[in-house]
Amino acid sequence: MAYRIQFIYASLFVIIIASTVLISYVSGTKQLEREVISSNLQMLNQINKRIESALTEIDRAIVQLLQTGDASFFFNTPHADSPEYLIRLDGFQSQISGLKRSYPAIQSVYLSSRANDMLLSDELYNPTSEEADKNWISTFYKEDFYYKWTANPLFKEKPVNGHTVTLIRFYPMAEKPKDRKGVIAVNLPEAMLSDMFSDLQFGNSGNVLVTDDQGTILSHADKSWIGRNIAEFKLGGQLLTETDSGFIRHKNGKASEWVFYGSSSYTGWKLFYVVSQGQLSGLFLTIRNILLVLAGVMVLLSVGSVMLVNRTWFSPMERFIHKVESLFNKRDGETAGGAGSLRPDFNRLEGRIRDVLTGYSDAVRQIQESKPALKLQILFDIVTGHRTRYDLAKTYFDHIGIAFYPANYIVMIAEFDNKALLEKMSDLNLYLYAICNVAEELMGEQEGLKGGAVQINEYQVIILVSFQEDDAAVNGQRAIHLAHALSQAVQTYIKRSVSIGIGSYCRRFADIKNSYQTAQERIHYKLVAGHNTVITGDDISGGDGAELMELFDLADQLQDAVWQTNMDKVAELLSSIFSLAARSGFTDKTMVQFGLQLIYRTGKKTADHALTARLQADHARIEGELNQAGSLTDMRQYLFKLMEQMVKALVEKRTSKGKMDEFIARVKSYISLHYANSELSLSYLSDEFGISPNYLSKAFKTSIGVNFVDYVIDVRMQTAQKLLLQDQATVSQIAEQVGYPNVTSFMRSFKKYSGMTPSEYRQAERINALPR
Repeated sequence: MAYRIQFIYASLFVIIIASTVLISYVSGTKQLEREVISSNLQMLNQINKRIESALTEIDRAIVQLLQTGDASFFFNTPHADSPEYLIRLDGFQSQISGLKRSYPAIQSVYLSSRANDMLLSDELYNPTSEEADKNWISTFYKEDFYYKWTANPLFKEKPVNGHTVTLIRFYPMAEKPKDRKGVIAVNLPEAMLSDMFSDLQFGNSGNVLVTDDQGTILSHADKSWIGRNIAEFKLGGQLLTETDSGFIRHKNGKASEWVFYGSSSYTGWKLFYVVSQGQLSGLFLTIRNILLVLAGVMVLLSVGSVMLVNRTWFSPMERFIHKVESLFNKRDGETAGGAGSLRPDFNRLEGRIRDVLTGYSDAVRQIQESKPALKLQILFDIVTGHRTRYDLAKTYFDHIGIAFYPANYIVMIAEFDNKALLEKMSDLNLYLYAICNVAEELMGEQEGLKGGAVQINEYQVIILVSFQEDDAAVNGQRAIHLAHALSQAVQTYIKRSVSIGIGSYCRRFADIKNSYQTAQERIHYKLVAGHNTVITGDDISGGDGAELMELFDLADQLQDAVWQTNMDKVAELLSSIFSLAARSGFTDKTMVQFGLQLIYRTGKKTADHALTARLQADHARIEGELNQAGSLTDMRQYLFKLMEQMVKALVEKRTSKGKMDEFIARVKSYISLHYANSELSLSYLSDEFGISPNYLSKAFKTSIGVNFVDYVIDVRMQTAQKLLLQDQATVSQIAEQVGYPNVTSFMRSFKKYSGMTPSEYRQAERINALPR
C-alpha cells in the first residue's frame, strides 16, 4: 500500500510541475516579447536623442561662431592684402581650429563669402575661383531652409572620408535667400552615427539604418547601402509615412521580423532597427532551457522527497498500524475465546492516539505558560491597560506566585545608572532578576502591602505595589520609603546604583496604566536628578519658555567662543548651560536633543565642511553617547571634548591658510622677475618649487582668486604696454622681452587683452599724450 501511495504522489507532483512549467513558459515568452519591444523602443529613442544632442551641440557651436565679430568681418569685408586684413583672417582661422579641437567629431569646416569671393577653412583661404567646383555655393544660396543636415558631399576635399554628414547654415542666419552674404558647411564622418548603434541588443548585425525625410539612407553598417532609398525595400513606403516612434511586425518569407522606428524633429531623419525572429528566438530558447532544467530538478526533488517520506514515515506507520492491528486481533481473540474473525478496533485506536496528542498539547501549553513568562505577560498587560478587570486577572495571581489588593495602586520603575558601564557587564538579566526578588521580598515584609516586580527591558524593572488602606498621602509615603529601601539594598548587595521613578496614585485597577505612564515620564528626569535617586512629582519643576530662551542664548555664545578658539570661554559657557538645565529640570530626552543641536550648529559655525560631514556621519554614535551619559556632568564632559576637537580643527585650518598665502607671495615674486621666460608654466614652477602642478594651480586660485595662466598673461601684457610707450622697440622685440617667441601669438593675446593691436595701442596712447 505504501508503494501505491508513493506512485500516486509522485505522478501528481510530475503533473503539477509539468503544468506549471508550461504555463510559465507561455506567459514568460509573452512577457519577454512585450519587454523586448518596450526595451528596444526605449533604446531606439535614447539613441535618437543622443544623435540629436550631439548634432545640436555642434550646431550651437557653429551659431556662436557665426555671431562673432571675426565672422562678421569675413562675410562683410571685401578681400584685401593688407596686414590687418590677414591678421583678422588668421584670428578667425584660429577660432575655427579651436572649434575643431573642442569637437573632435568635426571633420572639416568651410565658409564662403559673397563679399570677398573667398573660401575659408582652418587650413586655407583662397578665392573660390581657384577651386575646381563651386556650384554647391550658388545651389544652397537659393534654398528656402535656414539650416539643413544632409549626407550629400558638397565638394571634393583632400583628406575627406567618402561618407559624411554635412550641416549647412547661412550668414546672416535668419535672412531670405536674396539677402544672404555667405554659407558655412560643417562635415562630420558618417561613422559618428553608426558607432552609436552599439547599445542596441542586436545592433551589430547590420540591421540599423538612418534615412532622411525622403527615405535616402544616410548611415548603415554596410556602406554600400548609403545613398539608396528605403522605398526599394519591403515596407519602405509604409515606414516613411509613420511618425513619432513605434514598431511593425511582418512576415519576411517564413520568418517574422520586428521593425522599430523613430523620427527626429530636429533633423527630420528617421531611425530604423530591424530584429528578426531568429535573433529573439535565442532569448526564448534560453527561457525554455532554464524552465526544463528547473522542471527536471523539481521532479527529482519531488520523487526523492516522496521516497524519503515513504521510507521515514509511511512505511514505519504502516508497520506500526499492522502491529497494533495484530495486537488488537490477538487480544480480541483471547477475549472471545479465539473464535470469530480477528479485526482491529480502529475507533479504540483513534481514541488512544487522540489521548496521546491531547496530552502532548497540554504539556506544550504548560511549558509556554511557565511561571516567569506568564508573570511577565500578566503584569505587563496590567500596567499597559490590556487587563482592566481585577476579578479576571486574579485567577492567574496564585499560579505566578504574587498577590494584589483589589484597589489602591502605585507603579514604580527602577532603572540601572551608568548605562555605558552596564553594557560591559555580563549576566545583566541576572542582576535585574535579583532586583525583582529584592523588591518582592521588601513588599512581603510590610503589613498591608502586596505587589510584584518583573523586568520589562534590558535596563528597567517595573514594580506594581497595592495597598490595603485607601489613604493617598500615607500610601505615597510608603511607596517612597519602599523605593529608598530597594535602592539601598541594590547598592549593598548588588554593588550597583539605581534610580526609581514613582508613578501617580490610583484607586481603581483599570487606572494602573495611568500610574505606569507617570512613572515612565518621571524616570526620564534621571539625568537631571542624578544617580541613585527616587523621583516623585514634587522633584519635577519643568523649564518654562524664558529658561529655554536663556539656554539657547548661551548656546549662541558658545558657538562664538568656539569660532574664537577660546577654550576657557567654552568651558565657562558649558558650565552655565548645564547649571541652568539642572535648575530648570529638563528631561533626559530634552537634554539629548539639545546636545545634538548644539554639536551640529557649532560644527556648521566652523565652516569646515569635512568636520561637518564627519559629525553628520557619526550622528548615531554621538546620539548613543549622549543617551549613555549617566549624569549632566558626564554629558558636559563629552560635549567639551567635541568642542575641543572643533577648536583644534579651526586652528589647523587657519594656520594652513596663512602658510598658503606666504607661499603664493613667493610664487608671484618669482613670476615678476622671470615673466620673460617663454617656458614659464605650471609644470616649470612646480619643478622650481618642488610641488605638484595640481596643488600649485588650486593654491593660486584659492589665494588670489585668479588662475595661474590669466595672472601670467596679465603681468606680461602690462609690461608690454609700458615697453610700447617707453622706447621705439619693434613689436617683435617687445614680444620676445615679455616671453612670446612667436609674434603672432603675442599680437593675438595683446589684442584680446587691450582690445587693439600693439601698433594701434602705441599710436592711440601717443595721441592721448599730445597737448590739447
